[in-house]
Amino acid sequence: MSEIKVKLTEKILTVLLLLITVGALTIHPAQEISISTLGGDKLDTIFNIVSYLILFYFLLVYWKGFLYVTTKSPLQFLLITIVIFSLLWSGDLSSSLTYMRGLIRLYFLAIYLAMRYSLREQMRLIAWALGVSALLSMIFSAFIPGYIHQSPELVGMWSGIYGHKNELGYMMAWSTGVFLHLALSSHRYRWLMWGICGISICLIILSRSTTSLTIILTMILLLPVYKSFQKTNYKLQVILITSTLMLLIIGLILLINNADTIVSTSGKDLTFNGRSDLWELVMSKIWERPWLGYGFSGFWTSTSASNLRATYDWASNAHNGFLELLLELGFLGFLTFAAGFFRFFVMALTRIISVAKKPEDYWPMQMLIIIVIVNFSEARLLTPSWNWLMYVTTSLSLTLEYERNHKNILVSNYEVKENESFTS
Repeated sequence: MSEIKVKLTEKILTVLLLLITVGALTIHPAQEISISTLGGDKLDTIFNIVSYLILFYFLLVYWKGFLYVTTKSPLQFLLITIVIFSLLWSGDLSSSLTYMRGLIRLYFLAIYLAMRYSLREQMRLIAWALGVSALLSMIFSAFIPGYIHQSPELVGMWSGIYGHKNELGYMMAWSTGVFLHLALSSHRYRWLMWGICGISICLIILSRSTTSLTIILTMILLLPVYKSFQKTNYKLQVILITSTLMLLIIGLILLINNADTIVSTSGKDLTFNGRSDLWELVMSKIWERPWLGYGFSGFWTSTSASNLRATYDWASNAHNGFLELLLELGFLGFLTFAAGFFRFFVMALTRIISVAKKPEDYWPMQMLIIIVIVNFSEARLLTPSWNWLMYVTTSLSLTLEYERNHKNILVSNYEVKENESFTS
C-alpha cells in the first residue's frame, strides 16, 4: 500500500514539474514580444524555486540512477560541460549564469524522466501538461479580455496563456503531435485525445502560426512513410530511405526556385521579415570567434552585439537555432550537438524499423521534425525551454531502451546456446 502511495506521489510531483516547464501554471496576457524562457515575474520565480526543490529531492533519492544515466549520455554531458566552461569567455557573465542554471535544471529533469519512465509513459505524462495548457489557452483567449493581440502588426491573433502568438503556436505544435500519435495508438479515451488534438490545431490556426501548421502537415505526411519502413526487408528499407531523402532534396530545390510565390502566400517576403539580413551579420560575428563563440547566452547583451542591435533593435537572438548555437559555443559546441543529434536520428530511425508497433513509437523521429523546422526561424535549440527538455530526455530514453534491448538479445542468445549444448 505504501509503495503505491509513493509511486502516486512521485507521479504527481512529475506532472507538477512538467506543468511548470510547459508554462501551464503561469498565465501571461498578450504582449508584443515573446516571454523569456525563464519567465520574469514573481510567479515564474516561485515556480522555478519549486522545481529546483523537487528535483533536489529526486536527486537525493535516486542519485545513483542520475550518475548511471549521465555516463550513458557522454555527448549531452560534454555539451553541458562546454556550456559551463564557456563562462570563462562569455561576453556577458551575468546572462550566461542565469540561463545556464535553467538549462542544467532541465537537464536534470530530463535525466529523471528517462530514468524513471519509459517513452510511452513519458508521452502520457507530457500529454497531461500539454492538454492542460491547450484547454487553458482556449478558455482564456475565448472568454477573457487581454489574451488576443491588439497591436496593429498582430491584431486578432490569439496568444493563449503564453503571452505571444509564436509561443502559443509553438507549444500547440507539440500538443498536436503528442495527442495525434496517442489517438492513433490507443483505444482508451481516444475521443478525448482527438478532442484535445482538434483544440490544439484550432489554436495554431487562431495564432496564425505558419511554422506550426508546416510542422503538423509534415508529421502527417510522414506517417505512411514510417509505416512502409516496417513492412519491407533491409534492401527495400535502404531504397525507401534513399528515395525519401532524394524527394526531400528535390522538394527543397523546388522550394528555393519558387520561393517568391510560396513565401508571398504567407504574407511574408523573401527576407523572412528581415531575418535573412540579420543572419548575414550574425555569420560575420560567428567568423570573428569561430571555435568557442561568445559564451552560452553571452552575445546579445554584450558589447560585441552593440552594432548589430543598433541595426536590428528587434533582435534579441539570431532567430535561427543553429546560428545561435554557433554564435554562443562556436564550432566546438555545434559539432558536439550535431554528433548527439545524428545519434538521436539513427536511434529514432532504428526504433521505427525494428521496434515500432504503434504510431506513438514514431514520436522520437517526429520530435526531430519539430525541432528542425522550428529552429530554422527561431532560436530554441540550446535554451532552457521545452525544446531542450524534450530533446535530451528522449535522446537519453532511446539510449537506455537500446541498451536494454541489446542486453535482452545477448541473454536470449546465451540461453539458446545453453539449451543447444544441454540437448547435445
